[in-house]
Amino acid sequence: MEKFKAPTLVLLHGEMGSGKTTFVREYAKQFIPSAHVTSPTFTIINQYADNIFHADLYRIRDVQELYNTDFFEILNGENIFFIEWPFNNVPKDIYKNHPNIVEVRL
Repeated sequence: MEKFKAPTLVLLHGEMGSGKTTFVREYAKQFIPSAHVTSPTFTIINQYADNIFHADLYRIRDVQELYNTDFFEILNGENIFFIEWPFNNVPKDIYKNHPNIVEVRL
C-alpha cells in the first residue's frame, strides 16, 4: 500500500461489511503502528495521528450535523482524511475543491 501525502482525501466506497474500516486499519498497520483503528460509526470522526483522521458518514442525516464536529476543519487542513460513506446525505460537491482525492471502491 502506498503512503499518502497530506493533504489527501480518501473516499471509501462499498457496501456494509465490505472492508472500509479494514482498509484504514491496514494502512495504519504500515504507517502508524501505534494506532488503534476502530470504526467511527458512532463517534463520526476518529484521529489516529497528528494529521490522520477517519470519518464514517453512515449515520449522518444531513450536512448540518457535520458542523457540530471538526469535519470541515479537517477536510480543509493539511491532513490525510479517510471517509466512509462519503456521499451519504451530504451534497455531492462537498469535496470538489480538495486538491488531492483518492477514491477506493471495495
